[in-house]
Amino acid sequence: MPTVNLELQLKFLNELDSALAEALGRYNDESPEKLAELEYMQREVTRARRVINDRLEHTDEKKVRARRQHADDLYREAAFS
Repeated sequence: MPTVNLELQLKFLNELDSALAEALGRYNDESPEKLAELEYMQREVTRARRVINDRLEHTDEKKVRARRQHADDLYREAAFS
């Protein structure tokens, strides 16, 4: 399974969100359909950022649990030595 750099994805999504906000400001006099499309894209970027943040939190929790389990194993090994 390939490794995914979640921080890099989050950085890209943040930049995309900024660009969409700028585009909304620049094209505020365009047709309602175009503005609705930009707003939809911005909502999707927000949703994607939320998913990435949840995955980052889940990954961090797994790392903490793995470190704790490793420490427990070391203590258990020392107790039986």
